[in-house]
Amino acid sequence: MNEKPSYTAVGLLILLSLIWGTSFILIKKALIVFSPQEVGAIRVSAAALFLLPMALVRLKELHTEHYWKLFVSGLLGIFFPAFLFAWAQTQLSSSVTGIFNSLTPLITMAIGTLFFNQVFRRESILGIIIGLVGTVILVLANSGGSISGINVYALLVLLACLLYSINLNFIKYKIPD
Repeated sequence: MNEKPSYTAVGLLILLSLIWGTSFILIKKALIVFSPQEVGAIRVSAAALFLLPMALVRLKELHTEHYWKLFVSGLLGIFFPAFLFAWAQTQLSSSVTGIFNSLTPLITMAIGTLFFNQVFRRESILGIIIGLVGTVILVLANSGGSISGINVYALLVLLACLLYSINLNFIKYKIPD
């Protein structure tokens, strides 16, 4: 499996990294002018406006039994995290929020293993462990190396990551088509 990634795939990965990476900075900047509730609402509205044209085209293909599943997925994957991140960033820097968000793959793996009987390859587990070690190093470096206290707002980010993780597994196993 030594396929070279296409230029399109690499370009899309870079674009996704820029969009995802700057979102925490943009949330922090928006909080200067807007309340956390307004920032969350703007993020949800922007996602809806962006996805609406694609959704309208594919709406007729949707099975009626998937309506409630997609509603739950929207709540878990977009609605609640948008508000949790905005609220958390009233007391956390955008860099710390982004670092904590990197726990999403680890939490996704744990949820998949515990509740969906998902089996992972060694390479996947090794990648998650490397990511976790990097996250711990970044958190300790940002805190001056001490773990003196836990900012409860960090728990909001972890809750958002948990919701992302539940949503990813939910989609994979409950809406595979």
